[in-house]
Amino acid sequence: MKRVAVLAAVLAVAACKGKEMPSMDSIKPAAAAMDTTMKKADTMMMKADTMMKKADTMMKKGASMTKQPPAKKP
Repeated sequence: MKRVAVLAAVLAVAACKGKEMPSMDSIKPAAAAMDTTMKKADTMMMKADTMMKKADTMMKKGASMTKQPPAKKP
């Protein structure tokens, strides 16, 4: 019986010594930093999309300029 009582006491103490929740003061800066990072990532993706569209347009213009009109037969 003593072993069971000691085991129960150890388990009760271990259950009470759980990790404490972080304070709200430490969570807010992390959330703000994450928000800023996500906004920067979105901006970079939009810039990359714009650059890809410009490159595609340039490729199309370059391809149309290299095409030679059919030669006229005399």
